Amino acid sequence: MSLPTPSNPPLPRFKTDWELALTAGLVLAAVAAGAYHCGYLATPVVDDAAISIAYGHSFFEGAGLRVTPHSQPVEGFSNPLWTLLLGLSQPLGLAPDTYAHSLGIILGLLALPLFALWGPVSARRRPRLEDVAAPWVAATSPIYMTWISSGMETGLQALLLATAGVLLLRELRTGRGASAGLALALLCLTRPEGLLYLLGAGLLWLTHRTLERRWTGRQALGIACWLLVLVGGWYAVRWTYFADLFPNTYYAKRFWKLDGSKYLKDYLHLSLPLVQLALAGAALGLMGGVASARSAALGALFLGAGGFFAWRSGDWMREWRFIAPLVPLLGVCMASGLSGVRARAAGLTTRGERWRWPARIGVGAVGVAALWLGLPALREATLRAPRIKASPELPFQYVASHYVGVKRLAAELGQLRPLVAAPDLGGQSMVLREAELVDVAGLGDYAIAHHSGNPQALADYLLSEGPPFLLDSHGPSHYLTRLPGLMPNFRHIGGTEWQLIGLSATEDPRCPGGKSAALAPDREALTRLLEQDIRDGEAERGLKRWRCVLTYKPSSELPSPGERERLADLATERGEALEEEEQRMPALRLYSLATLLDEGNAHRRRRTELLRAQVFPPPPGI
Repeated sequence: MSLPTPSNPPLPRFKTDWELALTAGLVLAAVAAGAYHCGYLATPVVDDAAISIAYGHSFFEGAGLRVTPHSQPVEGFSNPLWTLLLGLSQPLGLAPDTYAHSLGIILGLLALPLFALWGPVSARRRPRLEDVAAPWVAATSPIYMTWISSGMETGLQALLLATAGVLLLRELRTGRGASAGLALALLCLTRPEGLLYLLGAGLLWLTHRTLERRWTGRQALGIACWLLVLVGGWYAVRWTYFADLFPNTYYAKRFWKLDGSKYLKDYLHLSLPLVQLALAGAALGLMGGVASARSAALGALFLGAGGFFAWRSGDWMREWRFIAPLVPLLGVCMASGLSGVRARAAGLTTRGERWRWPARIGVGAVGVAALWLGLPALREATLRAPRIKASPELPFQYVASHYVGVKRLAAELGQLRPLVAAPDLGGQSMVLREAELVDVAGLGDYAIAHHSGNPQALADYLLSEGPPFLLDSHGPSHYLTRLPGLMPNFRHIGGTEWQLIGLSATEDPRCPGGKSAALAPDREALTRLLEQDIRDGEAERGLKRWRCVLTYKPSSELPSPGERERLADLATERGEALEEEEQRMPALRLYSLATLLDEGNAHRRRRTELLRAQVFPPPPGI
């Protein structure tokens, strides 16, 4: 029989299991309370969550990562793992909103017992009463419960934070295993700030190994391999498919005026007692021995990483969705502090019998103080639930109901693939599945995001590659009404909607020579006409022709994918020749045509918009 080693000590035996049983009961009660809290809030699936659902459905329909099967491939999401998980509702035949709502709750509740295991795993001990802090801080938080119910990735993010913590703490203690790399990699594929959590975990790893004077090379290599394969693999996919190393949302939000400092300060003001208890807990944990210091440091580093992201980003949504997955970490830090106090007290009792009662009184005093300060704060947090329930974030069903009329209008006009330019991408993408969507908020459109603040380039893009049959200029999209030369092409049809002038069931101004004439050629004749447009330098006519037939003809009557790629290559070749001759505008039109013929190929789109920025330089300071 092998003897236990210092890095793998035996679990201590308890004279009674009352504390373990009570702890398990309290953790289960927290999960049940959280489930009830979610049921009470009845948070609807928000519009941003529907964006991920739409992308996931397109993927499982075989159309790739597009918001609708006919839209361009643009990374209008920042949560690839969650997007794929939500997309599973399509092949499974499940209601997408119910599936997203339920999956988020399940994952968010599963995270609670895992957060409670940080202390036990770090110290290789049984769960104790202080470990219930994290589950109960989360269970009583309407912020946490709102966002895990919203269809957003909050529940998955919290579960991966909890799992990464359990695995990392165990592997730091034992020096064996590399599963933390898998959890951290999946976290990076769930949220952009996953890289910040990875940095925090790396700092703890290096500090711990340095203080131990032990380097576990094979273990570190295993963790690095997980990160390289999954995170590096996603970056390779991102560049290959989306022609960028950053999600499109990064560019779309560059000029959004969001006060991240106020965003974070408002949360700190609201939750000040809990934050103060967490800070005190982290400090006590760091002083309580190696085991509590590990969990305290990791909790603090994860809180710092998430807090930094919230401070840098801010948000337009209420109730602090970026902070929501961090809420259980406040309890983790509190628990590590209480564990540190208990560890110090246990050390005192080894000095003799006369220290036993002072040690117990000290532990009791710290515990009572934590409850005295913490319970009112938890109660105060819970009392906010009715206000949050009464005023939920923008539901995607509300947005979707608006676009039912747009879908009907497109059908009345005979459009099979209508081009629609509007904000609130989630709801419209769930209704207009056959449409090509231009997200005028920029999240799901490469050109809109990259030309943000450049009105001439934006107007040229919308007019030359469309125009859309319908514009919606509400809210943040009101800038459309100020783009030069755009609005004279549209007539107001009610609210914030504008329809292309000259559009009817029998005519479309985008069809060269009239709608009937443009739609008359068969597949082979249409291919010849497009090729003639390219060779004759009539790219603008080719753009109109392609927009017309793409809107009204079924796929079987359009050029084959192989022919379209050949035509796109021909247009690119002609565009390159013109660009060398400094004829940038004709070259731009040819690049645009090549991009549209090739189903919005991201690399062609990137090249097109780089040239558009040269033809229409952005204003100074942009």
